[in-house]
Amino acid sequence: MKYTFSFKEINYGSIAIDSNHQPDTGEVVDAIMNGGAFIKDTEYEDIRLDEAQKAKPKPERHFER
Repeated sequence: MKYTFSFKEINYGSIAIDSNHQPDTGEVVDAIMNGGAFIKDTEYEDIRLDEAQKAKPKPERHFER
């Protein structure tokens, strides 16, 4: 069976940004998304099953040599 789940990931961490002005929220998010953040903890919430479906059997193929 193949099970597909959705979830919410919550990361707790910090980021240091060098700037000549106070970065706005968009600039902070961009810096986080570019891999500049230190993540110290992660939690997962609202885990729920979205779909369950039987795995399709792989067709047997006899290859010619």
